[in-house]
Amino acid sequence: MIRPLFIIGNKRSGTSQLVRVLNLHPQVFVSHESDIAWILYQFHHDQPYHAHAWDSDRGMRLTLECAGHLLRREASPRENFTAVQLLVMRKGNPWLPAQQKTGLRWVGDKKPMQHTDPVLLAFLLQHFPEARFLHIVRHPFEVVASSDRFNRTANGDFWLGLSPEEKVERWAFHEQQVLQLRQTLPGRVHSLRYEDFCRQTEKELLGLFEFLQLEPDPQMLREAARQTRPQARAVPAMRCSAEVVRIAAVHGYDLRRPAGRLRVLAQNIYRQAAKKLSGCLRSNLN
Repeated sequence: MIRPLFIIGNKRSGTSQLVRVLNLHPQVFVSHESDIAWILYQFHHDQPYHAHAWDSDRGMRLTLECAGHLLRREASPRENFTAVQLLVMRKGNPWLPAQQKTGLRWVGDKKPMQHTDPVLLAFLLQHFPEARFLHIVRHPFEVVASSDRFNRTANGDFWLGLSPEEKVERWAFHEQQVLQLRQTLPGRVHSLRYEDFCRQTEKELLGLFEFLQLEPDPQMLREAARQTRPQARAVPAMRCSAEVVRIAAVHGYDLRRPAGRLRVLAQNIYRQAAKKLSGCLRSNLN
């Protein structure tokens, strides 16, 4: 029996890479923002389709174009969920290639902020009572910097018009939603840090697949590690409320120590110098 899996947390936190790695497993399919939960909520409440308050409607529109014709009034949310997600898997989209899998045990979507919206979450728990949740968290300053870079691209639409301090508060709001869910559903939410996922990919995936009660394939783990590379960037510290500091500390981030950001800068300088030195040595050998 296929079980539902929902990714939660914040955007710009490594969720896309997590999806790519999860889909290396033959018994897992997780879509890249199909918005299936939000689509089902609106469909089964006879509401016109519109963007969720915390997101754009880009993923929702693509899913409806691909598989909206499969939604049936007489079907349950679970039946519609399975039909739509399997067609999305077989057809693919701009972010994920088409996949052909049989024997699936977990099917899900990544809409990290939507899935902890209290109204939408209540709908999910009502119709998918055995659902599990994967949570990936990233240092809030890194999330802010990533959102700034993303918003300079053609598709940038994340936290537009907000100051860095306001973005950090949004980060804390969504992470608090996750903490509440962990208390409500003990044993059904698995958390990992983006930084640990990048540095020790195989170890983190072993814990993740144990949570999903799946047997990991050693070759798949090696490929996941090969695809996942840590990125060290220097990002500025910023002012934070006591609540942001508290929530960050739960995940092992000490926002009162700017030295951590300086270490990142030092790492970048070291890598650049090593790369130049390596190039010089090769030139001399030639």
